[in-house]
Amino acid sequence: MRHRIQLILAFLAIFTLVLATSASASSSVVHDPSGDSAAEPYTDVAMAKVTAQEGRDVLYFEAVLAGTVPTTPSRSGRYNGFTAYNWLVDTGGNGIANYVVVVRSCSHLIQGPCVGDEWHWESALTEGGTGRRIAGFDFAIEDNVVKAFVATSQLGDPTAFRWIAATRTSPASSNLPSVDIAPDLAADSPVWVEFAR
Repeated sequence: MRHRIQLILAFLAIFTLVLATSASASSSVVHDPSGDSAAEPYTDVAMAKVTAQEGRDVLYFEAVLAGTVPTTPSRSGRYNGFTAYNWLVDTGGNGIANYVVVVRSCSHLIQGPCVGDEWHWESALTEGGTGRRIAGFDFAIEDNVVKAFVATSQLGDPTAFRWIAATRTSPASSNLPSVDIAPDLAADSPVWVEFAR
């Protein structure tokens, strides 16, 4: 009987330990100085990160901005309210983005791959070299935080990659530069952030 009670207590202790252990997550984070965007505060990246929780097949991309993201961005000029929050993902380690995770306010009238003529927010996972849309994904915009939830399988199930966060006020096809990049350029070259899960 004593042996049975010890066995039950041992199982109870192991079960309690399993429940008390939180799921670990791997993250990489970059902080960027406020005020370095060439446009509105809601395009100024203050912090960006990529997180993967153990046992899940979804990567969480986040950008915290210096200002609240408007429901309908608007500005004068050719590209009106076009606004894009991008995470460039380099899975090959060669300094070239294989994928771009994009949350954008756009219209098909301004950017061809955008779905629909009315201005709206949408997500797009695109090929880095061609801009071809591969898929959409879940996203949320809450005050000054943009969140994207991308299945790892959509990125080829990488165990590690490098990334950069960037904001745009014009489509990439315009050949105009991003208005903010995090981390900032070093000697006019990108500084990639390492991520491993």
